[in-house]
Amino acid sequence: MRYPVQIDSRLLAVFPAIRLGLIRFRAEVRGSDAAFWEHMDQEVLPRIRSRTEGLEWSAFPGIRGSRAAYKAFGRDPGRYRVSSEALIRRIRRGDELYRINSVVDVNNLLSVESGLSAGSYDLGKIRGGITLRKAEPGEGYNGIGKKFLDMENMLVLADDDGIFGSSMSDSTRAMVTGESRDILVVLYCFEDDLDLEGLLIRGKEAFGKYASAADAESWVVPEPPAAG
Repeated sequence: MRYPVQIDSRLLAVFPAIRLGLIRFRAEVRGSDAAFWEHMDQEVLPRIRSRTEGLEWSAFPGIRGSRAAYKAFGRDPGRYRVSSEALIRRIRRGDELYRINSVVDVNNLLSVESGLSAGSYDLGKIRGGITLRKAEPGEGYNGIGKKFLDMENMLVLADDDGIFGSSMSDSTRAMVTGESRDILVVLYCFEDDLDLEGLLIRGKEAFGKYASAADAESWVVPEPPAAG
């Protein structure tokens, strides 16, 4: 069943290319999967290093749109990096990626392969519908593995209890843990020409293979116009 997610229309007036790719599924969250990391170490990470060698960040699909959106809403992308860029920077340096759990690991796979920031959220910790909006002065949250983050002018996900996620860094409030069962994955897309629907299909396959996702459903917000 699709969860109610919308984008504040004022954002689209400033940056019309904003889209959210969404996957909802049920799963029992486990530790990192050995077969997944064999696939990452032997195939994915070498491919990412080869594909990004010498490439400027402003030219990288997925990241370039995110950087442009940050600038449009008053944040410096050189200082406040989107999570996909932070992950790919680690890969380019030869650093290991963090091994978190079966869901978050696949989340990061989608991010580094597409260049899009991705966040996975525990819907059991969300109250009411979700809106992507601009954070107001003074708004922020405790980030995962970080101290309090000032989110002013960032595009953030918010529910009835306030903001909890963004393309830069997510809050501890809605993070996926071993107790999570109802999962929502959000891909933050700021480019018109990326095949977001195709990425969601591949994402569902990866979550099914490596995170035992069940009853997976995917959709895009705003809903794309009907063909013809």
